[in-house]
Amino acid sequence: MKKSYKKFVKYSIWIAIILFVVRCVFAKNELGDCISKAAWGILGYNVFSYAGEAIGLMFLFMAFFNKVAWKWKFINKFVDMPVLAKQYTGTFVSDWQSENKTYDARLEIKQTYLNVSIVFKSGESRSYSVLSTIDTISDSKRIIYNYQNEPRAELVDRNTIHKGTSELWIEDSGELVGNYYTSRKTSGSMIFKPV
Repeated sequence: MKKSYKKFVKYSIWIAIILFVVRCVFAKNELGDCISKAAWGILGYNVFSYAGEAIGLMFLFMAFFNKVAWKWKFINKFVDMPVLAKQYTGTFVSDWQSENKTYDARLEIKQTYLNVSIVFKSGESRSYSVLSTIDTISDSKRIIYNYQNEPRAELVDRNTIHKGTSELWIEDSGELVGNYYTSRKTSGSMIFKPV
């Protein structure tokens, strides 16, 4: 998401500049009076207050953009960020204890323009993303996240708390397909479909 952070900062700066210029245009008579009267202190105060107004409005606008507006279709075309905030159901294969067993699971994804968080739920445990990002490789998008897995209390003897990394490719169909690797030196594959 480094690219999205850079875009977000760039958009924020441009919006603040545009709002500042517009505010100064609306106050051109007041600013002109200050210049003609050589009231430099008042002029400076007014210019700084206009900059403060522009920055405040920019923060409100960008907060709204981060939470809501980036998902709108006509805006999303420009920001190039997949909208994933959904529920998914699917399966994962685990080589834990050399079994290669298939389990049912669910994913819950919460997302803003700058952040994505994932909760993985199976019949035995729950995982929470600790660090996550969406990146692009050769026009294909993927979610990579580190997580901590916490088993149900009665299963801790055979399924210990562990950490891991997942990589899920975002398919055109909306499916998430990928692999995971754990600190227990196990791995597996996953496939999830949007609900």
